[in-house]
Amino acid sequence: MRKTKWLGILLAVALAVIPASSVLAASSQDVTVTATPLYLAITNTPGTWLINGIDGTGLINPSTTYYAKGGANETTAPSATVLDAECYFTVTCTAGATTCDLTVNWGDFTGGGANMTNGDTGTAGATSYGASSWYSGMTYSSKVVAKATGSSVLYSTGLAAAASLKWGVEIATQTTGWSSGTSSTSTLTITATAH
Repeated sequence: MRKTKWLGILLAVALAVIPASSVLAASSQDVTVTATPLYLAITNTPGTWLINGIDGTGLINPSTTYYAKGGANETTAPSATVLDAECYFTVTCTAGATTCDLTVNWGDFTGGGANMTNGDTGTAGATSYGASSWYSGMTYSSKVVAKATGSSVLYSTGLAAAASLKWGVEIATQTTGWSSGTSSTSTLTITATAH
């Protein structure tokens, strides 16, 4: 009986010396790390413009300037300080996207009778058109030439995530007439770059 008693005391002392938590403790732990990137993303509406089609016939004349204005007369320039109502397009920086700057480029017209090249100067020539862009709140006289390629920076102060900007463009058609009445098309591209 004494041996059993001593054996019980030794076992109790041995268990008291080894803490239960150290027997079950892990030697490593995992941490889940998540990386959510800022990214560039914009949307723009509407996606089309029929020149002289907002309030006109949809037919264009040579040596005429047309303005993409929201419901206003397409042959009248915006106010000295451009108003929201004078902007046909709305670009929105996607929620969660990084702050971005905006450029506008406008390609040549092809595929029909109103073929014109972008002269990259903002003014029309015999077979070329001139184009400029502007946005709400901007001083109209500071409008930006919308070139076919290269730097045509419309907005450089950083459009914030989930923010919108109302904007418009204008085209000065070529100075000579056309020999066909079929439609030509071009692509106007607004592009976001990181601010």
